[in-house]
Amino acid sequence: MARRLYVVRHAEREDNVNHNWRKKYPGFTEDNTPLSDRGRSQANELKEFFRDIEISNIYVSPFDRTMETATILLDGHENKINVEPGICEALYLCEKPAGFWGVEKLKEKFTRVDLAYCPAFSHPMPEEGCGDSACTPRVRKTIEHILDLNPGSGNIVLVGHGASIGGVHSALGHGFQYVGQATVSIFDETAPNSRKFKLVESSGASHLSPSNRKNLRAY
Repeated sequence: MARRLYVVRHAEREDNVNHNWRKKYPGFTEDNTPLSDRGRSQANELKEFFRDIEISNIYVSPFDRTMETATILLDGHENKINVEPGICEALYLCEKPAGFWGVEKLKEKFTRVDLAYCPAFSHPMPEEGCGDSACTPRVRKTIEHILDLNPGSGNIVLVGHGASIGGVHSALGHGFQYVGQATVSIFDETAPNSRKFKLVESSGASHLSPSNRKNLRAY
């Protein structure tokens, strides 16, 4: 068997529905919004999607919204979270430096964090151009790093952002594609260790209930 990549975009953000969200979360920078209540509901539906899938490893952007999405969807699994800034948001959309927390602080809130994981990228993040697709070289290098760590077969989960998931599509040869929040894109390796992946599904949302499937903000 070859490898399968499940690429998940974080669920709905608090700032999507509450422009005064920082009064509720004063310890967060402008680029590091948590999930909304609806986002947590969507993440619980992601949990049901992954319930019977054996996850080999999971790699998660360090922003709070991705970490919380991953933590919820992992309920029922034993996996630790590999914090991977290489699949974080496009840097032109972030504070300078990007406002995500370091792994030690993340570990205090998200106990599944694996402090032993060595990511492809960490602070200081590389210079990056403007535009969503500017993150693609970073994402491509990150995917190579993850594949190096996971030879053979298995189900690998990535939890990222609209831009970085567009970069995953592009890096795997399928062109930059936008995906909705709380959606799952699936890529299957064409042969063991070939590093060539066919696109099985992009922005899949069938796991979401009708109310949670509305306005997924793909753009």
